[in-house]
Amino acid sequence: MRELVAQFLSKSVSRRRFVSRLVSTGVTLAAAQSVLQSLTPLVQAETGDTEASPDDVRIFEGTGGEAFAEQLIASGVKYIFGNSSSSDAPFYDALVDRPQLNYILTPHEGPGAAMAAGYVKASGQRAFVMEAAIVGLANAIGQMYNAQKEQTPLVFYSYRNDKSNSAGRDGFEEVPYQEEIVAPLTKWHWLARRPDRIPETLRRCFKVAWTPPYGPTYATWHADYMAEKVRTEVIVHDKVDPRMRIRPNPQEVERAARMLVEAANPLLIVGDEIYKTRSVDKAVRLAELLGVPVSQARQVFANFPHTHPLWVGDFPSTLGIHTLAFPKNPDVVINVGNKLIHTTPSPIVPRHVKFIDMRNDSFSIGNVMTTDVPLVADVGYGMDDLIEAVESAMTTSARKKVSERAEQVRVFSEKRKQLRALVRNNPDWDNSPMTSDRVTYEVSRYAEKDAIIVHEAGAIGLHGFDFNPLGGRELFFYYGAHLGSGVGTAAGVKLARPNQQVIALVGDGAFIFGPTALWNMARLELPVTVVVYNNHAYGGVHNRGLAAAAGGRMVQTGQFVQDYLGKPDMNMASIADGFGVAGEVVHSPDDLKEALERARRATLDGKPYLIDAQVARTGIWAEQPWTPDIDKS
Repeated sequence: MRELVAQFLSKSVSRRRFVSRLVSTGVTLAAAQSVLQSLTPLVQAETGDTEASPDDVRIFEGTGGEAFAEQLIASGVKYIFGNSSSSDAPFYDALVDRPQLNYILTPHEGPGAAMAAGYVKASGQRAFVMEAAIVGLANAIGQMYNAQKEQTPLVFYSYRNDKSNSAGRDGFEEVPYQEEIVAPLTKWHWLARRPDRIPETLRRCFKVAWTPPYGPTYATWHADYMAEKVRTEVIVHDKVDPRMRIRPNPQEVERAARMLVEAANPLLIVGDEIYKTRSVDKAVRLAELLGVPVSQARQVFANFPHTHPLWVGDFPSTLGIHTLAFPKNPDVVINVGNKLIHTTPSPIVPRHVKFIDMRNDSFSIGNVMTTDVPLVADVGYGMDDLIEAVESAMTTSARKKVSERAEQVRVFSEKRKQLRALVRNNPDWDNSPMTSDRVTYEVSRYAEKDAIIVHEAGAIGLHGFDFNPLGGRELFFYYGAHLGSGVGTAAGVKLARPNQQVIALVGDGAFIFGPTALWNMARLELPVTVVVYNNHAYGGVHNRGLAAAAGGRMVQTGQFVQDYLGKPDMNMASIADGFGVAGEVVHSPDDLKEALERARRATLDGKPYLIDAQVARTGIWAEQPWTPDIDKS
């Protein structure tokens, strides 16, 4: 009975089939119909079924640009992030009489797309990115790549500058197969072949992007379509959205529950699907029920409270779970919602360890790691079912084992916190320029209890923030690794969450890729605190390069040609001032503390603020970092 009800609620069986199967178990027809009637409101609540509105599907007549705007409204878009383009003039004209659509003009397409992604990730609402032909698209592709790696549902558009009656003649800004350029980076891409297909193309872009597993999509059409008269359908998003929240296979759930209850040394890995489905509380419940240590490989969000006694810290996805200090040699690993990115031949979870994989991304399950129990599901539903199955499978001896294991994890977690506090014993703690740990420590003391930290500062430790997605501090990490996203993402996050403190941590190299979003912060009055870790170098590139060429000529000669950003040093505060954002350069911990207080006052006054924190380089450097002599002849 329970399994049948679960299948009906997830729409795996029809109403007629549900009643038929109930009757076959011995239930009377009247009783079966009564059960059906009681469950129907629950199905409608989950799927958003409502009475049809006469405006859900309607015929629109006007220009292609107006139809474009009408469909964006119907698709639930509030913000459009774009750079200016002459061929989109009919669309801009349509915006004048449609105040529901807010156009965010961004000076550069890359940070603009990052801003859109930040808004989507922080709000869970749809947004739209529009660029100018192939030239604007090229500038945004880096952030499209980030969206693809992060599985962010972002819809991109740029027109084809060639006209429909002259395409193929190598015209201005024309490139063959423009839509195919983004093929490896999108879930779906399309060239609308008639102006009346503009709304249909947009609808499908939003449907595909927002159907799990999420990802970016791309639309294009010939520029002259925008001014042509069309008669076409405009349809609200709910009428095309499959609302794909699926439950896992019940038999596999039972197998997973038995495996976890019988495990001697299990491990729970959490991932971004937990954050996206607002299921962190369920992950906590599952962990506590099993007394299992919890960890996370590289992801965008913090998906489990770092203050919880079962949290044992992150592990590097490049190396695998064997790098964890605790637990050693797990016998069962369950992954809930983490993509587990692989960059080495060895799998993150060794072959001899039993592995349970719960995710909505069936395509990638089993690609690298063998899976003993695959649970393809919405992780919110999946954890509901698994928690129920684990509770049913628990015995008295199993509960005793869980209690003992939870205490062992708690003891390790407490020791780990004490060891992390020893960072302040660093003899360079008060030095100028500062250690990155000292900068992070002071920022963590400055951060409010529910602050959002946007992190693009490279390999810095984030100790001290104690992230807790259940009402505490949140993390937005640069998972995709295309630089230049941090400042734009922070602006988008603040747009979505105006009542929470937003702090952007960026490296100097990453900052230079995308400072133009500061102008949007100033223009839109988005009071973000931006902290630049400025060591005048690509520090991560430097240290990884040393590892790759240990003992090589760069180390022998001190000629590090690829990473030094000094001579002259860049003044990030002056750059910020040029975009209308106040800021300052700080060299010492005392200077930093005073600067953070000024940042607090500025942001409380509704203004962004930038701190250029001078940070010491780490690793092997020459006494005087080498720069090439230029032959001026």
